[in-house]
Amino acid sequence: MWQSLIRNKYLQSKPLGSGTKKPGVSNFWAGIMEVKELFLSLGSFNIGDGTQVRFWEDNWCGNQPLKFSYPSLFNIATKKGTTVAEVMSSSPLNISFRRGLHGERLLAWNELIRRVMNLELSEGRDVFRWGLNKTGVFSVRSMYKHLINNGLKVSQEIWRTRIPLKTKIFMWYIKRGVLLTKDNLTRRNWYGGRKYKPLLLAGAAALIWAIWLQRNDCVFDRKQPKSFLRVLFRGTFWLRQWAKLQRNEDQDWLLLGAQRLETASLQVFNSFG
Repeated sequence: MWQSLIRNKYLQSKPLGSGTKKPGVSNFWAGIMEVKELFLSLGSFNIGDGTQVRFWEDNWCGNQPLKFSYPSLFNIATKKGTTVAEVMSSSPLNISFRRGLHGERLLAWNELIRRVMNLELSEGRDVFRWGLNKTGVFSVRSMYKHLINNGLKVSQEIWRTRIPLKTKIFMWYIKRGVLLTKDNLTRRNWYGGRKYKPLLLAGAAALIWAIWLQRNDCVFDRKQPKSFLRVLFRGTFWLRQWAKLQRNEDQDWLLLGAQRLETASLQVFNSFG
């Protein structure tokens, strides 16, 4: 059902490969468009009626798309996104070129005709067969193995950390830079206060600096913190020091932020130890 909804909204009767990423589309569709060429390159089509397969750009005749087998023809083809059904709708092939065919191009053209001339279209649907397993059906497992075997780095340090799964996913989003918070706020016509951005950066920098210093104490001096409060208060200490570097009207904001952070941390510590 969801496939029909997506197809009717974004493709109608066009092949998946002809879909484009336009401004204003959903994040779901934009994600599909970003990986579609990779996905299609890992399988091939069994031709039915030919309406959902691109003649040049999809893999349906041989081990690779025809645009790679006959680049000299593809480069001068008038309609590069034409479908198999459109090409096979007439004899000779319904393909036009911007230039005349001579020499090697003519030889390539004759070879192409010989390869596809015996193709018979049917009333059945075109079927995409996944090439990474024997069943021909897509599986997340086979795709995962392919990505890993081809050098994709997986954030194992995040997934192996003993923290709640929801937090792991949040950290993974941060690492990938795909948090939607900014987008969602922008849609609500909120672009943030420029006045407070430097103060927020100062607060984040103070905490990161405190963590870095504590890390050095643990690694080089073998000093273990007695509780997380020590690290946090170290950050608020630097925050108070850096408040002196701010403009007079901003100093109170940083001092207040440090105080509230300490208060909230003590409440959490007293409640959960």
